[in-house]
Amino acid sequence: MVIRNIRADEGRALLEALDALRHGAHGSAGMTVRILAAADHDGVCAARILVTLLQRAGVKHSVVPVTGNTEIIEHLQQLEEDAEVRSLVLLNCGASLDLQRQLEDCDAPVGLRCYVLDAHRPFVLANLSARHERVVVLDDDPIAEATGVHPPIDAVDGGASATEDGDSDGQGESDAEKENVWDPDAPAGQKPPGQVAAERLSRKRRREVERQSRADQKRQRINEYYLTSYCATPVAMSLFKLARQVAPPSQDLLWLAAVSLAGYHDQGRISEVDYNRLSWEELKETLDRSSYFDSHSSSATQASGSVPGTAGGTASDDEDGTGSRRGRRRPPRAAHSQRQQLRFENDLRLTLYKHWTLEDAIMHSSYFYGTLELQRDKGLRALKNFLATAGIPPTDSRQLYSCMQLPVRKTLDKKFRSHGKAYGLTESKMFLQQFIRELGPLGEQYPALFLNELSSLDAVHIISALLSLVPPELSGAQLDSLPQTEDGRRDTDAVHEMERQAMVSNFWRAFDAVLCKEPAQLRDGIVEAVEATKAVVAMARAIRDTKAMHSSRQFHWCKIEQPPHIFRHPSAVRQLAVWLLHVLFAYRPKGFGPERPLLVIVRDRVRDTYLCVGATPARFSEQDEFGNLFRTVLRTDRSLKYRYDFFDKACIEIAADDFDRFWELMSTASI
Repeated sequence: MVIRNIRADEGRALLEALDALRHGAHGSAGMTVRILAAADHDGVCAARILVTLLQRAGVKHSVVPVTGNTEIIEHLQQLEEDAEVRSLVLLNCGASLDLQRQLEDCDAPVGLRCYVLDAHRPFVLANLSARHERVVVLDDDPIAEATGVHPPIDAVDGGASATEDGDSDGQGESDAEKENVWDPDAPAGQKPPGQVAAERLSRKRRREVERQSRADQKRQRINEYYLTSYCATPVAMSLFKLARQVAPPSQDLLWLAAVSLAGYHDQGRISEVDYNRLSWEELKETLDRSSYFDSHSSSATQASGSVPGTAGGTASDDEDGTGSRRGRRRPPRAAHSQRQQLRFENDLRLTLYKHWTLEDAIMHSSYFYGTLELQRDKGLRALKNFLATAGIPPTDSRQLYSCMQLPVRKTLDKKFRSHGKAYGLTESKMFLQQFIRELGPLGEQYPALFLNELSSLDAVHIISALLSLVPPELSGAQLDSLPQTEDGRRDTDAVHEMERQAMVSNFWRAFDAVLCKEPAQLRDGIVEAVEATKAVVAMARAIRDTKAMHSSRQFHWCKIEQPPHIFRHPSAVRQLAVWLLHVLFAYRPKGFGPERPLLVIVRDRVRDTYLCVGATPARFSEQDEFGNLFRTVLRTDRSLKYRYDFFDKACIEIAADDFDRFWELMSTASI
């Protein structure tokens, strides 16, 4: 694998990759580029950006959502019969899989080249060998750049040199044998044969010790590299850098990068310091430099709203068996979709507060819930007093935001700033610098939901909710109606296919909704986001009330035996874990204990497994050790039945029958 640093040479590696995709499309009328996008919010945003760039370049392509390394391997196997595909682009996935070996094992076409943009760290070191020229990793890692800690590629590309491994004087064993034979014609002063042999043996032993020391050092470097997991720059942010180099930036592309970045911050994958730095240096400066977006960006924006699988300007709602879309032309969008504007400002960090009641938004926002201790009567009284002191009457706080009195709406930020401090609320936590998208006439179709504008955090909640939607037929309450084999057992293959189809459907719904141009999709997304948020808060309250939170030396943990079906999805479980970290430890005046990583364990009765998802406090986001713990356990007991092909290595699925053994080993490993 060839690793290219995006941050060097003003991002030249990105331009060269795009040129390679263009070059690969020459002379072919087929779809030469296949995009495998992770089915997460960053994968959605990154796929949108790349689709736009390829459409502008006239490169035909298709997009396939994936949820794990197993699905990537399945697609590689299909490429043996698809000679048209010359380039494979993996967005926010692929770096944890030995792609070179998989290409060879799957008999992928010899001319196929893979381009990997993945924010997940660490990489599989076997991927980084310079000998693997069919795979190119585009690396955008400011954390490694700042710390000076880089993948130990030299530990993979070969051990000691021939000079180090052999005899330093170039003589072999036969020479050593000759030295043990006395030569009467030897010149005076020559050392006796026995002394020469002893010195040679001493040098050989010293070289053996040095080689072993170097091997131990390499092994230690590799082990240290795999100790922690973290996320580097979001892939959509990296692709936005490419978009800026290719053409003047459009509102849509800037918005997609902003949503991706806000999602990483909201999910605790990057610290607030890193979020603010990237927001200002990469996005806000671009917005400031563009006094107006390029007049031609409207046509490019419309292209970015089309569906992948076409060369530009066309769109499709048809899906093939792989989950990609291709073929049919969509009617042009309404003119109002081209009049949306962006602004960057301090906005209240209240969950979807412009799209439901203010009181509900406060009750479902982790900072306010944790700081005011809203799980207690004392906290509810404090909230009531705060709203009264701020001059927000119940008739307004319990109304939809769009129905609040205009003077209250206009001065809402000022009221929180002026009166929050008396209740322990700090401005830096109540507000977040983020992008706001003015949707204009789009909101007129659903005025009660106030679709006139949407913040990047609102969009994150909407996209995440759409991606993690679990159909009712796949819930634990419908076990009897799930497909069965002839002998009456649950048909796991059929259930897996149902889950895959649901994942594909969710991805395309999120893909269509992220640009905020379809009011019906936004309405559905807001409804799903509200329900998902309510489920998280209700589950967190139940965990606290039943005292289900426990602690080990390294992390806190809780186990949920009968969760709502939304928590069958890892994204929803992570949202729950982050919420618990916030309200029980980070923001609560007197927390449950020291702030440590948290592992949430959820029973999945459909798959008869336990889903384990770890989350690390944002200030320790560069030191997530769950991946290393999981790997240690799996190496200790290789008989465990598990699934560990998630892109997020802080996520693992264990067969229910093996969970007790797994947990015993986890407890031992964390001591």
